[in-house]
Amino acid sequence: MDYSLSVIIPALNEEKNITRIIDYIKNENIKAEIIVSDGNSDDLTVEKAKSKGAKVVVGKAGRGQQLNRGAQLAAAPILLFLHADSRLEKSALENLVKKMAEKENKIGGCFKLKIESEHPLLKFISWSSNLRAKYLKLIFGDQGIFIRKKVFEELGGFPELELMEDWEFSKKMAAYGELEFLENKIFTSARRWEKNGVFKTFFLMHKIKILYILGVKAKKLKKIYRDSR
Repeated sequence: MDYSLSVIIPALNEEKNITRIIDYIKNENIKAEIIVSDGNSDDLTVEKAKSKGAKVVVGKAGRGQQLNRGAQLAAAPILLFLHADSRLEKSALENLVKKMAEKENKIGGCFKLKIESEHPLLKFISWSSNLRAKYLKLIFGDQGIFIRKKVFEELGGFPELELMEDWEFSKKMAAYGELEFLENKIFTSARRWEKNGVFKTFFLMHKIKILYILGVKAKKLKKIYRDSR
């Protein structure tokens, strides 16, 4: 089968979300290959993904590594990296494929983020994240990063860091060529914000970004992130 899009989903204990995102992709009016890159889940993520017809690759946990393992299996000319707890507006994938066919100068891009919450701070974060992506060309994984496969390979894939692999990869994308910012919304769960408190999580995320800019190693940042949760 000739796929127009390969969707790579990194997963770790996502049995509650994996079937929903797979069903969404399968119901879109495009030929999409679905690849779940599992980080040795100890729940039913792998079994549920396989039951839905997705390709599954299993290996060491770590988002950068998982994304790269999934991309190695991809057969389509365009790759889309989606979080398991994300969902997209109907026809968003069709529009992605259409825009990338029309605009051959664009190498990749992202969708418009909307965190699923009415909390004022989370609404602000959604708004500011979209501005950051559009004008600073810094894209995070919850915005749905997509890229032409040949460019992905030329860039060497995602850096296999403990954290900030999406930050570094989007910088490489922006340096390589023009990006497309689709108006279709990508909705992401507010669970990570609500679990430990919205304000606490907000300040933790910004602390990690600032420390990273100042040169603190990703491995140490991962420990700070883990110990704060």
